[in-house]
Amino acid sequence: MKRLLWLLPACAVLGGCFSLQEEKPLAVPAPRLSAAQAAAGQKAQQLKEKKDKAKEFPTVLGGVVSSDRWVVYTAKEEEEFEGNVHYDNGTYAFRSDYALSQRKKNLFTARGHVFARTTDENGTLYTLQADHARYNYATGQGQASAQGKTPITLTYQTAAGDHVTARAQKAEFDTRQKIYILSGAAFITYQNAAGEESTLQADRITARQQDPYALLEGNAEVKNADYTLQADTLEYDGKNQMAYAYGQRPLAQGKTEDGTFAIIADKVTAQTATRQIKLSGRVQGWAVSDKLNRSKTN
Repeated sequence: MKRLLWLLPACAVLGGCFSLQEEKPLAVPAPRLSAAQAAAGQKAQQLKEKKDKAKEFPTVLGGVVSSDRWVVYTAKEEEEFEGNVHYDNGTYAFRSDYALSQRKKNLFTARGHVFARTTDENGTLYTLQADHARYNYATGQGQASAQGKTPITLTYQTAAGDHVTARAQKAEFDTRQKIYILSGAAFITYQNAAGEESTLQADRITARQQDPYALLEGNAEVKNADYTLQADTLEYDGKNQMAYAYGQRPLAQGKTEDGTFAIIADKVTAQTATRQIKLSGRVQGWAVSDKLNRSKTN
């Protein structure tokens, strides 16, 4: 469950595409370097300059954003793009049917087949697909939403081969505070490099990346090949390595090396580091041990 949560920074791809932040390196005396070190340093500096250049926010977006129609409202400091809107600087890529840049409000809005993609310095690939998206590059806050039955889709793929896909009707995010919220039939699938898969689903999923912390509310379920945990509310506290399930009699069912089980209780508390589980309040259920059934004393 812990590793599933960090799909949600995929929302930040909109922030990556249009950022006003610019880093200014400090001038420091350069030490004496060998020819090989100097060459390596020069190559690293060139790479950094290329990345910094990609992050720059141009005075007029129309110079880098392609579209069928482009209108500039000088007094309002706004630019409107219609039809086949496209932007790709090698580091970030973006597409939509329509886009509006409002510089005075620090807002960038897009709608219609919205797609954004970026790769971070660790090789992690993020993508976002939605019908509508808005991002405030001054506050780092934004949202993406779906239209009709087609949900928004976010993906997160690491260089090591871990892959996460999330779908929901709406996503809200704060890239500064690293808080991400999926709502409306939120569903997350995680698959590691070995092909092992786990899923999370709920009416609403809230994640705080820095803690780390996650809250699944309404028809919550966590499932993998060995077990399923269902409850009205599931809560994960990564800082204290604890997980909780409560509301409407949580149900835990699955299998272990000793057999299968199904248990309900008023509350389930789990310590994630030791995998110890505590059930409290009207505990009921059954367990079948294959090992016991095969024993001579059975």
